[in-house]
Amino acid sequence: MLFGRKKEVNYFAILSKMADCSRKAASQLDEMLNNYTDVAAKAKAIHDVEHEADKLLHGLTRELNRAFVTPIDREDLLHIGSGIDSITDAIEEVANSFDMYSIKEVANEALAMSKIVMAACRILSEAVKEFEMFRSSKKLDDLIIEVNRLEEKGDMLYRSTVKELYKNDSLSVLDIIKWKEIYDNMECILDTCEDVANLIEGTVLKNR
Repeated sequence: MLFGRKKEVNYFAILSKMADCSRKAASQLDEMLNNYTDVAAKAKAIHDVEHEADKLLHGLTRELNRAFVTPIDREDLLHIGSGIDSITDAIEEVANSFDMYSIKEVANEALAMSKIVMAACRILSEAVKEFEMFRSSKKLDDLIIEVNRLEEKGDMLYRSTVKELYKNDSLSVLDIIKWKEIYDNMECILDTCEDVANLIEGTVLKNR
């Protein structure tokens, strides 16, 4: 049971549902970029997932405010939840950018970065599921390390992509501005995945 007063609230399950929203939104973004049609409708579908994540965060906050005792510090649970929500927000921002900026064709670098984003969100979702069993989990540490590895991979791609973007004489200044913002937001997704993984790691260290 996620919410309600009849049974004890499972905060870990709420976080897992939120991470599933991030994973789903990342998958939808990747599909949108690889099958670049009906962009506005696909961005709207990602918004619907983001809205679901927002509702879960509001529910988590409400239950934490009501609770007398929580399994770990409520501040840690809230920070992790807020971080996961920020991932989904950033994915929606990327999807909206492709629609608002009327991007005609998706650059190969954006496709490559989207693959890393999708992988990071999938691994983070697995890590959040393992978080509930952090005292006995054999996988959690490796999952956190993998999220950090993917963020580093994405950071390297981001830096090389932006460098080439500024060297591309065939693009207008406006196009460079558009793509720079898109790449910034895609990197933000990966940075936030790493932040959440590090929050989980720190929380585990405090409570083991």
